[in-house]
Amino acid sequence: MAGTDKTERATRIEEHHIDFIPLDERHGTPSSLFYVWCAANLVIGTVITGALAVLVGNNLFWAVVSIVLGNLIGAVFMAYHSAQGPTLGVPQLIQSRGQFGFHGALLPVALGIVLYVGFFAAGAIPAAQGLHDLSSSISINEGIVIVGIPSLLLATVGYDLIHLWQRAGTYLFFAGFAILTVAVFSHGGVSWTTSGFQGGPFLLSVSIIAVFQISYAPYVSDYSRYLPADIGLSRPFWATFIGTNTSSIWLMLIACMLTAQYTQLGTVDAMNAVIGGVAGKLVLLTVAFGIVGVNAMNLYGGMLSILTALSSATHVKAGVAIRAASVLIIFLASMLLAIVGAGNFMTNYENFLLLLLYLFIPWTAINLTDFYFVRKGRYDIEGFFDPHGVYYEDRHSWTRWGIAWKAMIAYAIGMAVQVPFMNTTYWVGWAVSHLGGADLAWVVGLPVSALVYYVLARDQVVHAHGIEVATPPPLDTPVSR
Repeated sequence: MAGTDKTERATRIEEHHIDFIPLDERHGTPSSLFYVWCAANLVIGTVITGALAVLVGNNLFWAVVSIVLGNLIGAVFMAYHSAQGPTLGVPQLIQSRGQFGFHGALLPVALGIVLYVGFFAAGAIPAAQGLHDLSSSISINEGIVIVGIPSLLLATVGYDLIHLWQRAGTYLFFAGFAILTVAVFSHGGVSWTTSGFQGGPFLLSVSIIAVFQISYAPYVSDYSRYLPADIGLSRPFWATFIGTNTSSIWLMLIACMLTAQYTQLGTVDAMNAVIGGVAGKLVLLTVAFGIVGVNAMNLYGGMLSILTALSSATHVKAGVAIRAASVLIIFLASMLLAIVGAGNFMTNYENFLLLLLYLFIPWTAINLTDFYFVRKGRYDIEGFFDPHGVYYEDRHSWTRWGIAWKAMIAYAIGMAVQVPFMNTTYWVGWAVSHLGGADLAWVVGLPVSALVYYVLARDQVVHAHGIEVATPPPLDTPVSR
């Protein structure tokens, strides 16, 4: 009976979008987050990212160590964002109004829209290439459409169907990558020597992998906000943390071995070389359709961002039509970029995405510091939707005209201290050469942004007005397992 209820709920088009999820409509268990984030990484993009650990100059052993460290470190931040969802019951970027102000939150919202569109395109292109390798009669552009349409349908129906798909996808795509894993280990021929450690490539790899996980931060709590408000913080944290690391560490390890085994081939070609026949076709199908769920999440997050931006200018009611229209807008923009970017353009755009991720590092530090150490989870939730409320004008947070200047100052300083440590196609900071080429911008930007914000905001008066969930249980409330 419970399974029937879940299926019926998953097939109904969601009406809520950026509005608060009422307590009597909360449902689900934290375990669902394991499947959401495990399936989100069972994609070709994870494999490609993992290959970089070897390509930047590490041997196989130190590449694997860097992957484990980078994932574990980065996942801590994204899992703490996930734990915010049940407490507040609103999308992640709406909650940013609590730190940056009613209009100041437009900064991460605008960046989020660009990231969602870019991530969709960056995932759709290699997925389409997988379909093309499976059947040469399918062009890359046709493949982009084939893998894009299911994502559109999932995002249009919404939250519950995305959760259901990710649960099923965890098992389906697990099988495909398990076949690849057996083939890679059977092939062998790799060295696991611990010698040859190089600090620069190692630190660069840790940074790439950690930022891979942190990049989920702008929308990770969007998929926990329907959970019951009284479940505490630890259960959604651990479900997310374990889920995302299970798949990402696994696939990145396989990527490293593939890269070491086939040094002259790209990732997809190496996969074709190590496995063929019917098993190879199944792996290519996994590569192609594994992207459907995470790209649905990119469309869904883009929809929430569009409506968050729109609500800064006018009142936006919950409803199916405006949700569907916003999803379609993001879908068309993403498809256009994917089709245009299937050539060399996408390489340049991916470099641009890396620059955008730097802009989210101070945001995530400020958001988490405010939630866990300053306000301790207590917000005026009605104020998130009030254009003249506490997040528009508040002397305690130096908020004027909808912009919270304490957060903006911390954000600007956090961005500034990252610049000398950036290593990108567009900019190489002066400190990079002293670090063996390592990009440690995020390592500096995170703690500096957090510390500056905490110093500015630690004496801030907590406003706990509004609906009843605005004052959640204390953060140290024991949670039964």
